Amino acid sequence: MGANTSPIFILSGNNTPARITGATTTSDGSITTNLVTIVTASLDGTRVDGVRFRNSQTTAAASSNMVHRIFWYNGVNYRLVGEVATAAATRTTSVIGATSIYTFDQPIILKTGESLLVGQSVFAGAQDQFDAQAFAGNF
Repeated sequence: MGANTSPIFILSGNNTPARITGATTTSDGSITTNLVTIVTASLDGTRVDGVRFRNSQTTAAASSNMVHRIFWYNGVNYRLVGEVATAAATRTTSVIGATSIYTFDQPIILKTGESLLVGQSVFAGAQDQFDAQAFAGNF
């Protein structure tokens, strides 16, 4: 039989956060300005279970309502694989900023040369600065 008979486990994490500091208004990947890479597949491939978006502004202010988008990229084409609405929130010294989590219903398995990028629909100023981090691991 050609099928794998041994379970495959993650060898190491692949979850370096990236900062989003501009808007990407399209959802078809035709405009890639302000998209940031959050995962690049390892030589043996990478599993991605989800992405967290967390407001990381430096001063107290109300963030904007927006949509965070996740794109798969194979070196040639960008494809939308997930998006989540993020509600506005006013970060203060005692109130957390806006946070959204997107969990894939089935994990994405990236092959060598593929990556995931993220963007957001609105960036009205420093109050809309977000960090994105993937829940991912390399095989």
